[in-house]
Amino acid sequence: MARSAASDEERRWWLSVLAESDPDELETLWDRYREKPDHQVVSGPESGLLLVQARVGGKGERFHVGEVTVTRCTVRIPGGAVGTAMVLGCRPRQAEIAAVLDAALQDDARRPDILESIVRPLDRRLREARRREAARVAATQVEFSTMVRGE
Repeated sequence: MARSAASDEERRWWLSVLAESDPDELETLWDRYREKPDHQVVSGPESGLLLVQARVGGKGERFHVGEVTVTRCTVRIPGGAVGTAMVLGCRPRQAEIAAVLDAALQDDARRPDILESIVRPLDRRLREARRREAARVAATQVEFSTMVRGE
């Protein structure tokens, strides 16, 4: 396997896209992809709870918000690359597909094809969904003004 030249930032991007995408869209693109690598599951897919914390005002003391269900999976493909994924919810299939793609994307020879056929189309759909949601929210925004009494 070719040594990966992908940056940590690029890997974070594709892992984010794979984790946040609609599971059905990911499954559809995965089914169409012809160069699926064989893989061995190292761990999972398994679901569990993850503790979520926040900070008061974004900067203050941390406090416990609650828990969320997550599913994680780790796989190994021929050549030795290890891929891992964690997705919100109980979605074992999405976690496994994302982990296989993470491993394959670490191979410089495979990366361009996978990016063009799977990751970038999913990224475009995510961006469009976010844009539509922002427009929907903006349409309900209320402007408040303060009136000053003359004295």
